[in-house]
Amino acid sequence: MLDRDQLRRSYDAVRRACRADWRSDDAGQAIIDLAVIALQFLDTDCDRVGLTSLAHGKEYVSFERNGVVARPVNRAYFTDDWEVIAQDWRRFAIGNLNAGQIERMMYTVALAPCLAIELFNRNDKKSPATYFECMVGHLFAKSLGIEPTRSASLPVAGRRVRMTMDFLFETAEDLPNIHLPVKMSTRERVVQAWSHQRLLDSAYGSGSYQGTLVAFSETKLDARKGEVVEICVPDQWLAYQTLLARMERIYYFDTPVRYQELTNNFGELIDIKPFHTFFTEIAPVAGQ
Repeated sequence: MLDRDQLRRSYDAVRRACRADWRSDDAGQAIIDLAVIALQFLDTDCDRVGLTSLAHGKEYVSFERNGVVARPVNRAYFTDDWEVIAQDWRRFAIGNLNAGQIERMMYTVALAPCLAIELFNRNDKKSPATYFECMVGHLFAKSLGIEPTRSASLPVAGRRVRMTMDFLFETAEDLPNIHLPVKMSTRERVVQAWSHQRLLDSAYGSGSYQGTLVAFSETKLDARKGEVVEICVPDQWLAYQTLLARMERIYYFDTPVRYQELTNNFGELIDIKPFHTFFTEIAPVAGQ
């Protein structure tokens, strides 16, 4: 049986390994270790709960423990079998998975620890977000072969001002750098991603940094009714994208229906796609 201390130790191991070297095999191992113990906990200590999805074409479930229900889980992407997930994580490292396997494995590894953390402490919003940031940061650093920085030095009024950002990847001199904001959900402060991109554009020139936003989902659970909705603001996104700054790509682990429609209708302005496609376009993301 998983206890709170064991979960916290595994979570802390992920943070330490990533901060020591985002590209390292140690970081990848710590991530999959945490995902595996979370999946085992969900399987043995928790009950699966059916939910009513109000998101067209999607089915959601969740997990419950001691009266606490965790966030929604998209049935199409989540895999219960921890042995399969551990194996697929290793196979992914040598390029031996198809697109569907990558999508399910990435979604499961990203979500399982968040579910476990919530079931021990429903009010802990920070730890799931930090874990998700660690996972995405590691995957980008490993794929690009570049150690990220977490702040930018901007010229302001004749001096340098440091601004904290999620991730910045400095690529080769003839390629654009990458600005990588990472959010579990964009409902709170998402304008910050576009604002930071605007600052980088103003300080270093448009195109010096490619904006690449990664988000998990936009689902919201009404625990009383057992209903799942997607909260989206497509008009705001179009305004940010056209009047504030431009994100070259926006990736989702669970792409909201309305944001997919946004790309279908305004593809020349905003490019939103499933996260797993990043691994088929690593060179274009880096401007290669």
